[in-house]
Amino acid sequence: MKKIFIILFLILGFGFVSCGKKETPDDIDQNPSEVNIYLPDGTPALALANILDEGFIYNETQTKFHIVQAGEIAARVSQDSCDLAIMPTTAAVQLYSKGIKLKLASVNVFGNLYIAGTQEGIALENLKGKRILTTGATTLQMVQYVLNKNNIPYEEAGQAVEGKVALSLVNDASEIIPQLKQAVLKGTELYGVLGEPQVTKAQGLISGLKISVDLQAEYKKITTYDGYPQACLIVKESFASKYPKYVQNLLKQVEKNEAYLTSHYEALPAVFKKYESNLANMTFTLDTIQRCNVRFESAKSVQKAVKEYISELIKIEVEDSFFLA
Repeated sequence: MKKIFIILFLILGFGFVSCGKKETPDDIDQNPSEVNIYLPDGTPALALANILDEGFIYNETQTKFHIVQAGEIAARVSQDSCDLAIMPTTAAVQLYSKGIKLKLASVNVFGNLYIAGTQEGIALENLKGKRILTTGATTLQMVQYVLNKNNIPYEEAGQAVEGKVALSLVNDASEIIPQLKQAVLKGTELYGVLGEPQVTKAQGLISGLKISVDLQAEYKKITTYDGYPQACLIVKESFASKYPKYVQNLLKQVEKNEAYLTSHYEALPAVFKKYESNLANMTFTLDTIQRCNVRFESAKSVQKAVKEYISELIKIEVEDSFFLA
C-alpha cells in the first residue's frame, strides 16, 4: 500500500510540474499544414525566383505560390488566406497604418527604375522642357522625390512645358514602349520611366534607346543609401508568432536568391512560364539582373533606411513594431 501511495504521489507531482510549465517558442506549433505566399507579377517576383524554381520544403507543410496582377497585391494581402507576400514597401506600410497586422521580414528589391530615352546619361537639369511618360504610385512618387530634391520644377501634363518637366501619366508601363518607339522613328525627344527587365525589352525593340537617368544613382546622391527599399517580404503578424521556425527557414532560402539569379538568369523565362507570369516574356541578361537590384536585407538591417524612405515618399512615420525582430 505504501508503494502505491508513493507512485501516486510521483504521478501527481509530475502532473503539477507539467501544468505549471510555461510555453516556450519550441512548444508552438511549428508545422503549418498549408502556407500561401503572394507575389505581384513583375520585378518584385524575382525576389523568390530560386524558391519558385526549386520549391521550398519544410517538414510536411505545403507551400503554395500565387503570382497576381501588381495592382491586386494589396487586396490579396488584406485577405485572411494570405500568409506572406512580396509587395511594394509603401503599400505594406499603408496597409499596416490601416490596421492590417503585418511584419516586414526583409527588403528584397532596392530600386529598378530608369528614365529611358535617346540621350544617354543626361543631367536632371536637362529634363526641363521635356516630357516624361510614367506610371503612378511608387514610380511617380520616386520621380517626384528626385526632382524635388534637385529643385527641378514639374507638373503633370500631356505636352512639354517650358522650364518644367512634364510628367505624363499612363495606366501601365506597357503603354510607354510603343510611344518611345514612335518618338524615335519620328526623331522627336521623349522619355519614359521603365523598370527592369522592361528596359532590356524596350532596348531590344527600339534601336538607339538609352538609359538617360538611373533613379537609384540619383537616390544615392541624395541619401547615400545604395538604392531604396522598393519591395519587401511581409508576413502576417499572427503567422509570424505562431510559426517562427517556418519563417526563419524561408528567409534562409530567400537569402540565397541573389546568387541564384546571377547564375540562372537565362532560365528565368521558363521558371516564370510555369506560373503564367509576364516575366516569361522578358529577356534577362546579367546586366538586366544587376539593374533589377534584387538582394536580401533583413528587417533589422534596413529599419532606418525604410523609415526615412517611407517618411519622405508617403509622409508616414513607421513604428518599430512593423519590423520583424
